[in-house]
Amino acid sequence: MDPTGSVPLETLYEPPTVAPAQEDALSARDMASALQRLPVEQRQVVLLVGLEDMSYKQTAEVLDVPVGTVMSRLARGREKLRELMEGNGAPSLRRVK
Repeated sequence: MDPTGSVPLETLYEPPTVAPAQEDALSARDMASALQRLPVEQRQVVLLVGLEDMSYKQTAEVLDVPVGTVMSRLARGREKLRELMEGNGAPSLRRVK
């Protein structure tokens, strides 16, 4: 800091880090592949809620299922996507409290 109290801009600002386009393309490809590996019922709910930004109620109406079914399919679908994206498609044991 100089006597006037100014601070060089470089010390305050860090330029944002941007992932290379190739990494983005690979991530998108991996996600598309993982989505295709989900059961159809889970994939529909994940896409309607996550991509189309529909509410649980709207999704239930479109699929003609109860809201609770949407919620359970979404939870299972998201968990399976996490497993697939982390590279271990094997089912995991669940904790029971």
